[in-house]
Amino acid sequence: MAGGNWETQNKVRPGAYINFETNDLGATGLDSTGAVVLPLTLDWGEVGKFIKVTSNTKFQEMFGKSLGDIIPIREAFKGTGQVIVYNLNGEGQKATATSGTLVATAKYGGTDGNKIRVTVTVGLEGTSTVKTFYNGSQVDSQVVANVAELEPNGFLIFTGELPTSDATLTLAGGTTVAATNESYSECAAGLDTQDFKVVAIGTNDATVKTLFTLKVKEWRQQTGKNVTVVTNDYKAADFEGVVSVLNGVTLEGNEELSAKDALYWYAAAYANATTNSLTYAEYPGAIDCERKSHDEIVQALKDGHIVYTFNNDSVVVEQDINTFRSFTVKKNQDFRKNKIVREMGIVSNNVQYIYSKFFIGKVDNHANGRDLFKQQIMKVVLDPLVRVGAIDPYITEDINIEQGAEKDAVLATIGIKFNDAMEKLYMTVACK
Repeated sequence: MAGGNWETQNKVRPGAYINFETNDLGATGLDSTGAVVLPLTLDWGEVGKFIKVTSNTKFQEMFGKSLGDIIPIREAFKGTGQVIVYNLNGEGQKATATSGTLVATAKYGGTDGNKIRVTVTVGLEGTSTVKTFYNGSQVDSQVVANVAELEPNGFLIFTGELPTSDATLTLAGGTTVAATNESYSECAAGLDTQDFKVVAIGTNDATVKTLFTLKVKEWRQQTGKNVTVVTNDYKAADFEGVVSVLNGVTLEGNEELSAKDALYWYAAAYANATTNSLTYAEYPGAIDCERKSHDEIVQALKDGHIVYTFNNDSVVVEQDINTFRSFTVKKNQDFRKNKIVREMGIVSNNVQYIYSKFFIGKVDNHANGRDLFKQQIMKVVLDPLVRVGAIDPYITEDINIEQGAEKDAVLATIGIKFNDAMEKLYMTVACK
């Protein structure tokens, strides 16, 4: 008996011609967590690059300090494992030192290069021990017969020839080129091509805050990039894509962080959040905060600030809100709640994803094609949100997919209700 697959019903021989196909696109939604980007000013390391870091990163080699000493990165790791660092400083002078013809040159520019010291101890059998120290601690040791055998380490490179007697080389001349507003502009422009969810910037420079507010509006309104900027004390943004942290916290060991430093944990927690609210989320390791009176907290919330408050021996986020306050009929108070904004982002990101991956240029714009698109929106985007309670069960008829004004355009209208978290309890107790 003949068999196989078929494309059209044109077979000659008797037999069973069978095709196996899936009955849908098999699409799955995007992960709604994302990276937090930290633009920082560092005196060591590669500048002007977006660098992904993990708990296994050699921070001293890469940034000149241990993880514990780089507060923004340390605090961000309390909220997420997806962290990207950008060094805002310019290309500084590299520190150097010489002994005879041996030249030791710092790997990067910056004043931290001046913390490097090299010792050369000449052995008895034609070899030398070359040790590298950074900030007083040994970071490398090699036994070599000549410079050609010396491997560059994470701090410097060697050229020339080994000295014939013991020597110490103390590097000097390293300089840092301070970050400018242009540095922030270059970072913002570079973010156009990066995948991230939040950019966190602790600064008192209103110009920088304005720059990133304008940039996040461009990302959200013109390119469909649903990202958020978290900064400190900036209610002037009045936009759902900008979050303002008002006050600082005190960590175990009595380390005090201002709002400029305490915002990094919240920014990372935001990047790692999905359909959950961060209202009353506890700041890890915080034992106190810059306390506000009841009236001050109420006013801060009205102004659109994230406020840390002390509650039951822990420090919590009073309310998970953003700076948006100019409510209209089309943009009501829902847009000030970050939980709902993140849920909106999930819908937007996933609709964009399935449309671009499975429909653009691949499916004809007729009733069947549009119905297939509708089915995928329900299955991939909306149904998972219903299951976790982020939106109420919807009515199929509230999802309308039609042809747009032009033959290649699709017009979609979706009616759904987003759910917020419980925050306020009003209770009456009847005493009998």
